[in-house]
Amino acid sequence: MSCVNLKNNRYKIIHTYNANVYRVMDELSTCVYILKICPDYETKRYKHQFKTEINVLSNLNSIHVPSLITCFEEDFAQCFVETYIPGINARQYFQNHRCLFKKYRLLIDVLKVLQDLHQIGYLYIDLKLENIIYYQNHFYLIDFNACIENHSRVAIMASKSNCAPELMNLHEKDVRCDIYALGSLVHELFGFWMMPIVFLCHQKQERRISHLSTFKTMIVLHMFIHILVVLSLCILSVFLILKSTSPKNVFDAYYYHHNIALFEKAYHESNQKDRLYTWVLNGWILDDVYQNEQASIFLMKEAISTSDATLIQYVYDRVSLKKGSKLETFVMMYLKPNANRVNRCMTLANEGNILLKDKLDIYNQCLQIAIHEEFKISLTPVRTWLESVDESQLLKYTKEFEDLGCNYLEYLLLLRNKEGEIMEVPVVFVDHLKSNRWNDIYAFWRSL
Repeated sequence: MSCVNLKNNRYKIIHTYNANVYRVMDELSTCVYILKICPDYETKRYKHQFKTEINVLSNLNSIHVPSLITCFEEDFAQCFVETYIPGINARQYFQNHRCLFKKYRLLIDVLKVLQDLHQIGYLYIDLKLENIIYYQNHFYLIDFNACIENHSRVAIMASKSNCAPELMNLHEKDVRCDIYALGSLVHELFGFWMMPIVFLCHQKQERRISHLSTFKTMIVLHMFIHILVVLSLCILSVFLILKSTSPKNVFDAYYYHHNIALFEKAYHESNQKDRLYTWVLNGWILDDVYQNEQASIFLMKEAISTSDATLIQYVYDRVSLKKGSKLETFVMMYLKPNANRVNRCMTLANEGNILLKDKLDIYNQCLQIAIHEEFKISLTPVRTWLESVDESQLLKYTKEFEDLGCNYLEYLLLLRNKEGEIMEVPVVFVDHLKSNRWNDIYAFWRSL
């Protein structure tokens, strides 16, 4: 940890991942980086992998990996600095998003990195969703500390679920180790629908797919077939919509006579799974409907149920809602965040008649957005609410309350790092939070 205070105090810690990995700020450029250290007391194996990671990053020519910024050696430790890639790991991303084509995007991006890595003579070994970061519509591979030389015979144990059998013995390792891990990744992402590819990736070493190009061809072919199926279903759906006679009577009364009272009935009688998309696409929702408060609430609920941020934004921009409603608070979570919107969302959550757990979730999401985007927001709604809420109620939701305390303190650390207002930590957190995660962050806060 003392290493980051060296190099003329250039690098300032803003987050600690573990004893040897930190997120730091370059005081000269204000850029955020990842700093890794290797103290002299570490094992020979760790030192070897540390140097391997430096060598890989210095030779790897790929836009989907961190870039090596600098290396230096001070105070009985070796250090290197690499670019910081914000965002969330792929596991977290796909827990909240079900976009099928994003999964294909992940495979394509990862394949590009592995091809470049193999060209410089290394195997990645530790391929898993946690080591893949989603940021700005691309996926990035990080943590190259497990890499080994191609055709080496060293015994390595990677992540158990993705570990090729030959990694655990002294047999020669080659690109088939990474192909085995790709099979595990495909199985986790697609499940049953790609079992033939998974089967070919998980064969014995001598019978396994032996070239990344072969694997890529199979993935592209699978994606092409999938697209054809989806397009066929879309064409069929459009045909059925055009042929449908279900909405004719009620729909005509609504559409041609501007009878707003018949809107919801006409909408429901259309009986299409993706009817909101269909109605928006065809311009069937009249301006009078968007301006009607009851219809606005109905449309907003329909949009939220799709979990499609684009559609939610489209409807939200057109409806007439009473600002301050509970519904708008939840709508905010799906819209593109900015500081004003996060502030408003927190204020609405504090003012609205919202369940305790929902309030905790909203505050946690707002703070996470503010930390990630480095927005300057007001913590007054949270502090005011914490002072008024019954502590015994908070303790019923241990995880959410724990997350709120840690997120709140991380945001205070962000403010301090930006030389902003230095605020005290609410007493309710200090008195009731006891987890290791809280203790680590709070200890770091007190040390500053």
